[in-house]
Amino acid sequence: MSSPTNTSSPTEPARAGAAIDVQQLHKYFGDNEVLKGIDFHVDNGQVVCVVGPSGSGKSTLLRCVTLLETPTQGKIFVEGVEVTDPDVDIDRLRSRIGMVFQQFNLFPHMTVLRNLCVAQQKVRKLSKEQAVAIARENLAKVGLSEKEQAYPAHLSGGQQQRVAIARALSMQPQLMLFDEPTSALDPELVGEVLAVMKELAAEGMTMMVVTHEMGFAREVGDKLVFMDGGVIVEEGAPAEVLSNPQQERTRAFLSKVL
Repeated sequence: MSSPTNTSSPTEPARAGAAIDVQQLHKYFGDNEVLKGIDFHVDNGQVVCVVGPSGSGKSTLLRCVTLLETPTQGKIFVEGVEVTDPDVDIDRLRSRIGMVFQQFNLFPHMTVLRNLCVAQQKVRKLSKEQAVAIARENLAKVGLSEKEQAYPAHLSGGQQQRVAIARALSMQPQLMLFDEPTSALDPELVGEVLAVMKELAAEGMTMMVVTHEMGFAREVGDKLVFMDGGVIVEEGAPAEVLSNPQQERTRAFLSKVL
């Protein structure tokens, strides 16, 4: 079987008020269909948590939003701009989206401060003085002002992930995407990263979070999306989905993780 090309689907213009609007999204890797017609949106100011077993397509969905993976079919809009338009200015788009990965992806040969400044200067064309001021503001936000001259190897995993969040914030994005940001951390370091994310949510940052932290999803999320086998099985208010799941597959998954 050959993968379908990115042909037109019965999609609509972006939903009003949606920061992220995914319509009829399919993604193939060779013959393997990883996303099977996803319809999904994140409204401005919302925190949407995406949960599900490994291999369900959660991270692929997230990566398609920033075109780190190219969708096979369907449309994605970010703040009304069609990401899947072949003529989209992808660099401009990515400058509006902060992305935090499982691995911290810091430059090991650069200090914390330099890690936060380099993209500001190269991509946003800010002066060194402007970049440093923004970097210091965001290091203070994540509680790491005293570490600006440290190198990543001298930081704990939780500190490195907080630096990665500060680096993403230093690009002054309109929304933030998190791909299981605590999964590589020792359990005692998870809380410090989640605390930063909770603060961002309280400030009104639009966030799409792929996570296995159900407590965070319940406390901070506006919407919970459960994925399995490349489809959205169930979505709704986190407390409702976690306490009273409507689908048998959701119940089976939650019985193992709660």
